[in-house]
Amino acid sequence: MTRVRYRRWFGGLVLAAAVWRVLYVLMFKVDDDVVGDQIYYSGQAVTIANGKWYTDPFIPGAYAADHAPLTALAVAPASWDDAEPFVAQRLLMAMYGTAVVAGIGLVTRWLTDRVTSLVAVAIAAVYANLWMNDALIMAETPSALAVVLVLFASYRFDLSRSTRDAVVMGLAVGLAGLARAELLLLGVVLVLPMVLFGQHASADRRRRVFHLAVAGLAAVALVSPWIIRNQVRFDETVTMSTQDGLTLVGTNCPAAFEGPGRGFWHLSCAFAVPVPDGADQSVRSAIYRDVAVDYLGDHLDQVPSVVVARLGRGLSVWQVDAMATLNQGEGRERLASWIGVVQFWTLVPLAAYGLVAWPVAQRRWPMLALILMSVLTIAALYGIPRFRIAAEVAIVVCGAIGLVSLVRRQGTGPAGLSRPAIGAR
Repeated sequence: MTRVRYRRWFGGLVLAAAVWRVLYVLMFKVDDDVVGDQIYYSGQAVTIANGKWYTDPFIPGAYAADHAPLTALAVAPASWDDAEPFVAQRLLMAMYGTAVVAGIGLVTRWLTDRVTSLVAVAIAAVYANLWMNDALIMAETPSALAVVLVLFASYRFDLSRSTRDAVVMGLAVGLAGLARAELLLLGVVLVLPMVLFGQHASADRRRRVFHLAVAGLAAVALVSPWIIRNQVRFDETVTMSTQDGLTLVGTNCPAAFEGPGRGFWHLSCAFAVPVPDGADQSVRSAIYRDVAVDYLGDHLDQVPSVVVARLGRGLSVWQVDAMATLNQGEGRERLASWIGVVQFWTLVPLAAYGLVAWPVAQRRWPMLALILMSVLTIAALYGIPRFRIAAEVAIVVCGAIGLVSLVRRQGTGPAGLSRPAIGAR
């Protein structure tokens, strides 16, 4: 395939992805209620657009850090209408989702050839576990875009081993953490192995340690203004958000450890915890966190079965229909959730084949790291498919590689990809 033809197909597929996402918003989301975490992200984006940076949208004069800051900031440019910003915010999110599709195609092109890149773009364009999030005012789409940037940066660094690319990789991880705090874990599961054991691992040990330090400092430098701001504004210690206590108490309580709700998160558990009147977000979070830790310590024998339940829910192998119903509470239609389940389990075997065959010059570890991080997040917190968002990016890329490799192997024998990775040229 010629470069000109590839670019035309690439642009056409990305345009089709954009058109579908815009139509999805206009057809199904114009009158859709803003529910769940969307309420905060939308309201916080409006306060930012009005020049009141990260103040509570619902309590005048109070400060807010309900979630990591990137999503509300990313949606703020479409938040000029204080009364009804939702459609504009969703349309902007759809554009970010389109950028995710393009980014997946570019990552795949970096690793493989033009045909595989186009297959990855086509899969990403129609993959429900991406597009149904692209119509919501939530953190999953900015997180997916940040994950794409982390992939780019890590593969560039693995090829160049330059200090500049180590800095860029660290900044990408920091940006991901500003979208979802748990994505900072990529610094451990992806960056550390790539720096110490990746391509050219025979390089001088001191230089590898230096690059690891540089990447870590870059990530810390990016997130530290937010963390410092939180330390100054709140009564108790706050790092990325005040959501940790609420998350932990909702997933370490009787409703989440026993019965039909096992492995999920339950807001009712937080309602049962007494909190002093007038307590700020950080105090509430600290109280919830202490209650959750106490409950967890008293029920350690139940943790293994609860973790299995969380993974079953999050990986769409248990309580699948129940999860489709629960997804409606965050604005995802049951049909979209079920399409996502079918597509997920169609792609997983292809992605597994792509990882096993891996006819790519550069290492597969970043893809595996994204999958590992998603599994760890689900196991540690609670089971919901949207926590797979980092893994979804890897699954699409690896699924495209697996599909093309399988077709070529069936048609022409074990030939692998027709062209080497860009990094190998």
